[in-house]
Amino acid sequence: MLIIQMEAAHTRWIAGCMTGTSLDGLDVVVASIRGRGLEITARHVGMTHRPLGDLAAMLRPLAAGTPAKPADYLIAARELGELHAQTVIALCEALEIDELNAVVAHGQTIWHAPDRGAGKGLSWQLLDPWPIARKLNVPVLYDLRQADLIAGGQGAPLTPISDWVLYRNAVRDRVVVNLGGICNVTELPASCALEQVKGYDVGPCNLLIDGVVRRVHPDRTYDRDGLLASRGQPDSRLREALHAHPFYRRPPPRSTGREDFNDDWLDGLVADLGQLMDVDDLIASAVDAVAADIAECVGDREVILAGGSVANHELVRRVRLHCDPDTDVVISDELGIPAAAREALGFAVFGALSQDHVPISLPQVTGGAEPGRAGAWILP
Repeated sequence: MLIIQMEAAHTRWIAGCMTGTSLDGLDVVVASIRGRGLEITARHVGMTHRPLGDLAAMLRPLAAGTPAKPADYLIAARELGELHAQTVIALCEALEIDELNAVVAHGQTIWHAPDRGAGKGLSWQLLDPWPIARKLNVPVLYDLRQADLIAGGQGAPLTPISDWVLYRNAVRDRVVVNLGGICNVTELPASCALEQVKGYDVGPCNLLIDGVVRRVHPDRTYDRDGLLASRGQPDSRLREALHAHPFYRRPPPRSTGREDFNDDWLDGLVADLGQLMDVDDLIASAVDAVAADIAECVGDREVILAGGSVANHELVRRVRLHCDPDTDVVISDELGIPAAAREALGFAVFGALSQDHVPISLPQVTGGAEPGRAGAWILP
C-alpha cells in the first residue's frame, strides 16, 4: 500500500462499476485519478468480480422485455444497488483504501432504443444508487447515457473517451476492441487529439456466442475458455445469417444491444442453422463470425483486446487468425490494464471527467451535439 499512501494527497480514488449485457456479473474497479479535466491520467489499482447469482434470474427477463410488475423492477434495482455497495466496500477493504472520493455505477441496461422517443433516444439502466451512497457515504454518479441521448446521440459507445485517456500516448495507430456482450471498437490514431477519436459498435459478441451455447447446452451459460468452439469447424452460413440482420444496414453512428439481438432472434438463428451443422460447429461458427467482423475493422493497426471474452481463448485465436499476419494483436493486460477491468475502469474515468464538467460522449462517435456534463450525482 506504499504507492497508495504516497499518491493520496494528489489523487482522487474513484470506483467504477459495470454490469454488461452478458449478465455474467458485477465488475468493480478502483482507480487512482490524477490531474484535472482532459489532462487526467488513470491507474488501475484493484478489481473484483461478483457473480449476480439469483439476481441474474431476476434481471434477465426484465432485460428481455418480458412483462413484469412495477415491484419487480423496484426490487431488482434495490438488490442491484445493495450488491454494488457490498462489492465496493469489500474491494476497498482489501486494498486498504480508507476514503473513496466517488462511485460511478452503470446499472443494468433494460432497454436501449436510441432511435425512439420523439426524436430523442431512450435508454434505461436499472439501478437504485441509494444503498451505495448510504453505506459508503460518498457521492454516486449514475444514469450516464441520458445527456447524450437528449442531445440527439446514440448514448453509446461511451468508452472511446476513456480509451483515449488510457491509451492516447501511442507512437502508432491503435484500435481498442471490447469483447463484451456487444463488440465495440475505439480507433486511436498515433498521439491523436480527442477530435480524431472514432468509435462504434461492431455487433454482438457474447450476446451471440453465449446465446448459442445456452441453446445447444442448456446446462451451460457460456463456453469456458472457448473449449467447445475449439472442437468445431466454422461454417460461413452463420455469419451470412448474422449479417442479414437490419443492424448491419444502418448508417453510422449506430449502436446496438439485446433489443436488436434478442431471444426470439437467437431462437430462430439456432433453430435454422442447428439443422445444418452440429453443436460444436455452431458454436465455432458464432466465434468465427465475431472474429472475422473484428478483423475487418482493424486493418494493419495495433489491436488491443479487452473485455470479458478475452478469456475465450478460441475467440482470441481466431481474431489473430483473421487479421493480417503483420498485425500486432495484444491483450490489454500486457499494457498494464487487466482485460476484464477495461469497462469498469472506464466508468471511473467518467466519474472524474463529470466532476470536472467535461462531457464523456464524443459527437463524432455518438452523434450527440453538445451533450454537456453526463450523469446524475446523488450525495449521501
